[in-house]
Amino acid sequence: PKFMRSLSPLPEEPMLLCADVGGTNTRLHLFKVPDTTTAIVPDSCMVYQAKYSNVQYDSFTEVAMEFLDAAKRNTKGLGMSAPYLGCFAVAGVVVDNKCNLVNLGWKMDGNQIAKDLGMKVVYLMNDFEAQGYGILTLEPQKECDVLQEAPLLPGAPIALLGAGTGLGQAFMTTGENGDYEVWPSEGGHKEFAPRQEGSQNLQSEMMKYLQIRFSAKSRISVERIVSGRGIANIYQFMAWKFPDKINKEIHQLFSNGARKDGTVGPVHDPAVIVEAARSGSCELCLKTMDLFTGAYGSEAGVMALKFMPFGGLFVTGGVSAKTRDFILGEKGTPHNFMDSFNDKGRVSTMLKRVPVFLVRGEDMGERGVKLKAMRMFAEALQRRMASKGRQQYC
Repeated sequence: PKFMRSLSPLPEEPMLLCADVGGTNTRLHLFKVPDTTTAIVPDSCMVYQAKYSNVQYDSFTEVAMEFLDAAKRNTKGLGMSAPYLGCFAVAGVVVDNKCNLVNLGWKMDGNQIAKDLGMKVVYLMNDFEAQGYGILTLEPQKECDVLQEAPLLPGAPIALLGAGTGLGQAFMTTGENGDYEVWPSEGGHKEFAPRQEGSQNLQSEMMKYLQIRFSAKSRISVERIVSGRGIANIYQFMAWKFPDKINKEIHQLFSNGARKDGTVGPVHDPAVIVEAARSGSCELCLKTMDLFTGAYGSEAGVMALKFMPFGGLFVTGGVSAKTRDFILGEKGTPHNFMDSFNDKGRVSTMLKRVPVFLVRGEDMGERGVKLKAMRMFAEALQRRMASKGRQQYC
């Protein structure tokens, strides 16, 4: 079997550096390599962790250097050498171990970062790919809500999707070493398909509304609806379509962030819509969440058709966690998510065989980069066969 080349010599006590680089904040974790094979880094191995606001820095390397200096001070030095290797999740498209974070003006190059920090190798991965590896650290029956019971088939494909700022999608298959590897996709940009019964055409109207609003020639992507921003988009359409049902107080809070106490919150904040629907104070918001939940469930069902993930389909992401009661059917129309998931005509019966889980935690990205870093370290020592698809970075 082909192994990744050894990155020796090893320091006496090798440490690994992981980061979750978002659009707003960067979270870094420095830890010692656990003595035994594990999916989760024990607390006893953690050396230092911190969160930084990205706008205060000109580059990721600047953040990482400040973090490592702080780690040395916190541990009183102890002769701490540079981290052996690093694995960083980034909120952007990664190509050739590089990523441009346009909104921040950061250009991240894993190979250059490794040189700047004195590390052997740095691997960049898309943040949703990191969530996929995080899923592998879960105990589904303990850390998830079971949306659909079905036997888990060992070695079968696993799929995940997660509404956040956009709509992340990925799938997992087993490699030559028997472990699951994550393959990210840009499936959230596929076309949105309206669903409606009989003569109803509300979703078709919404699609036309969004096409005009976003100057789209012939299509609207599904993440325009199934995402945090999607909730805001749906509400704006509903307010246009049903102006007589607008709750003026909620609409003003959503439109300009003006609160009763005189403070100003975010403009077009989907959390305003979710909370108003949850409290029952706004009928339009409740209609918005019903449409969102149905569209989300439908897209999850589409993924299940494509990948037949009998190893499990996992619904994750920040928006999923914040709308958990709607997905579970505790708020809004009962069973809306799973009814939409299973409504696939002639092949609906097959979907009943797919185990579906709603992930409760919001730390999948951080857990995922740590797992990937530990795998990389095992590959470096030739204790583990190299993962397919990443030899280009070594």
